[in-house]
Amino acid sequence: MKLPAWIKPLNLLLHVGVGIVLTYILSALGTPPLANLIAVGAVGVAHELGDGDLTTAPAAPWNGILDVLAFLPGPLVRLLW
Repeated sequence: MKLPAWIKPLNLLLHVGVGIVLTYILSALGTPPLANLIAVGAVGVAHELGDGDLTTAPAAPWNGILDVLAFLPGPLVRLLW
């Protein structure tokens, strides 16, 4: 199955990596897991609003929604672990 042109696996991996790094930093600072999830999600939304993926990009808003979700595996593992 071929992915749509606007889904770029490397881009998604970068978003996952940033989410994991933010989760690690916030965890090291003692942030509770739920607050960690909310903070990383908020950073993801702010980033996607800033680069236009949620509003003005050709595949908006789906590209932005997918990118925001890509930020969340790290905090979700922290929350559920």
